[in-house]
Amino acid sequence: MRIPNYLRLATSGIWHFRQRFPTHLSRKAGKTEITKSLRTRDLFTAQRRALALVQAYAQAFAQVGGLGVSVARDGLPSVEEIAKAIALGYRVIVRPDGTVEIEATGKEDHELLMDAVEHIGPLNKEPYYQEYVKAEAQRIIDQAQASSAKKTANPSSSIPSIAIGKALVQWLAEIKSSTKTKTFKIKTTAVEGFAKHYGEKNPLKDAQRIDVGNWVQALRGSKLETPTIVNKLSYLRGFFDWAKARGYYPSFSKDENPAAGQVVYGVREKRQRRALGFKPFSKEQVQALYDSKAMEKGLSESARWGAWIGLYTGARVAEVGQLTLADFVEADGIPCIRICDESEGQSVKSDVSIRTIPVHPALVRLGLLKRVNALRKAGETRLFPSVKTDGVNGMGNWLSKAFSRHVLATVGKPEKGKFGFHSLRKSVVQGLQTLGVPSEVRAAYVGHELDDEHHASYSRAPTMKELLDAVKKLDWNLS
Repeated sequence: MRIPNYLRLATSGIWHFRQRFPTHLSRKAGKTEITKSLRTRDLFTAQRRALALVQAYAQAFAQVGGLGVSVARDGLPSVEEIAKAIALGYRVIVRPDGTVEIEATGKEDHELLMDAVEHIGPLNKEPYYQEYVKAEAQRIIDQAQASSAKKTANPSSSIPSIAIGKALVQWLAEIKSSTKTKTFKIKTTAVEGFAKHYGEKNPLKDAQRIDVGNWVQALRGSKLETPTIVNKLSYLRGFFDWAKARGYYPSFSKDENPAAGQVVYGVREKRQRRALGFKPFSKEQVQALYDSKAMEKGLSESARWGAWIGLYTGARVAEVGQLTLADFVEADGIPCIRICDESEGQSVKSDVSIRTIPVHPALVRLGLLKRVNALRKAGETRLFPSVKTDGVNGMGNWLSKAFSRHVLATVGKPEKGKFGFHSLRKSVVQGLQTLGVPSEVRAAYVGHELDDEHHASYSRAPTMKELLDAVKKLDWNLS
């Protein structure tokens, strides 16, 4: 094995480093070479230590060459002199691939540096030096990869640390103006519940799925029903989505929200929900409810109009109660009703709930459009002028209560489940289904979302004429 020329083995068995002095510095130092003990008997260790010295001396010679600095006893410039030389503007760049760039000023300076490089020797040809450079380059790469992996493993490192309690206050302040009073209270209770369980002073960015899961277990331990827990989680999902958008929480995909997928309805629970939920009315029950004498006895004029609209549109009670006169429009020459959230106090369940539907011919015969025109002439702006836009339970609460009392007095309770204004929605959907109306048309009419990707991605929205032709078949045989 060939020993590099910069290594020398002493009689003691200790390896020494040997380096030739540049000519212009050797005169100042009174030496022609540098010799330093490497303090090891192991050849491999000596090679590594020697190569480190080679690189250090090369930089020192290049930086102070020709500057007239003093030389220490061991033949090397002092630390102070090297610092002074660097301050004068010399710059040495050692790249990971082993190449070295030295910035020189002027021809004389350049010649001095070249003389230093010449006396250091062609180190790049030494196989040990090449191995050293390769290892150093790999070390730099590994260090960069480790740093990147660390950031990936801990993406919250760049996220500001804000207490979840403080973030909650900010979130509530932002959503308050656009949220119904009752819904706002429910959202506040839900997310505050998690924040208190997690620790209001703990950083929001550190909250994980396991923390949400522990909270869910605590809710179950307090005997809350699954639907209630699901509702609370839906509000907590909204909070985490907001936090991600604000940069308070690490980014995640839609399905990786910490509050998503925490509770799944089992087969038994789904069956129970169907059994205990709202039931549709039979045709006979509809006829009893909408008997003219029963309607006049049990419902006010406004409630009667709300009930008629619910029977022929399948709209949600809040969608009916919030209707404005501006929501009665024409599309393709057909009188229509807009379900939207554009006016004060209006809201919709989801984006798919926003829709425009034709006015059913039965409602036209009943005089709904005449009522709209009369209210416009009277200077009103809403179909139900006396309804408050800032009611705690929404603009449909009055209608829901009035219709429920009317149902209880007229047809009573079902054997299982319950009756209410929402029963009209189920009655309309199932009535259209019985008539053979396609699911796309039914969904467009009542504002349902189709989960099937085929329908969502490839089906077009039905025209107003197609909607009208489909729903005008709905006839409850009322006198």
